[in-house]
Amino acid sequence: MVRSCSYLQSRLLCTCLVLCLGTRVEANLLSSCGNVFEEQDSLIFLEKYNIAASGGNMAQKTLAIAKSFLRTPYISGTLDIHPSERLVINLRALDCWTLVENSLAIALTSKDQGNFETYRHYVQQLRYWGGVIKGYGSRIHYFTGWVIQAQQLGFLRDLTQSFGGVPFNKEINYISLHADKYPKIRESNALKSIQLSEKRVSAHHWYFIPKAKIKSIEHLIQEGDLLLLTSTKRGLDISHEGFAVRQNGRIHLLHASSLHRKAIISGQPLAEYMKGQKGQSGIIILRLNN
Repeated sequence: MVRSCSYLQSRLLCTCLVLCLGTRVEANLLSSCGNVFEEQDSLIFLEKYNIAASGGNMAQKTLAIAKSFLRTPYISGTLDIHPSERLVINLRALDCWTLVENSLAIALTSKDQGNFETYRHYVQQLRYWGGVIKGYGSRIHYFTGWVIQAQQLGFLRDLTQSFGGVPFNKEINYISLHADKYPKIRESNALKSIQLSEKRVSAHHWYFIPKAKIKSIEHLIQEGDLLLLTSTKRGLDISHEGFAVRQNGRIHLLHASSLHRKAIISGQPLAEYMKGQKGQSGIIILRLNN
């Protein structure tokens, strides 16, 4: 059962992390309250943390964690399980966005030699505008917004234009156009906040590699690069995302698949995989900073 943590649970969790990680936990035992997670999530975190701690640069750490999530069940809507906006942690089941976000947050925590509190801090920094939770509208709802935030934090850079990308000129307003599909948008000021974020991501200069040209630039993509699949749907920026992995000399996509209901590596190389994706026009390529 997912639940908010109690004072006792927080203290037990901090004690567990000190023993398992050998790191120092600051004595703010109420800092976990207001978040939602299961005790199993803290155990999964420890497992992934140890994988990241084995070495490598940021891309290698992040990709190693992502690979460890292979076969993890796919589930959508995990961030909306609570009536009010909370920092939801779920490492037991993932969607394509939370696979990327959690893998990076754990790798960053390993780099800092941090703990579960550090990891949740990174998730919050990545998930909310300015890292501040102030209702549904403060959450980043477009992956291009997530990219802007991660770039400002110094975690990654966009290489698409330098790889021969062409302008991705699109007005991003899918949520505003379909507000009836998002019950939480009725919260005070939520729609206004989301509309402001839509203007922000639309104003950014984006580039993409059309899917017909992916094979010609495939050699430039490195393992661990983030691959964002651009959407053909009106008002929508990104329809899917994952990590680049190289198999038999070709780039494949490691992603949480709604079709296969789990995290997988695509059977086809990325260029061929994209040919069958009618709702996706191309890719954006991001590289993690060390």
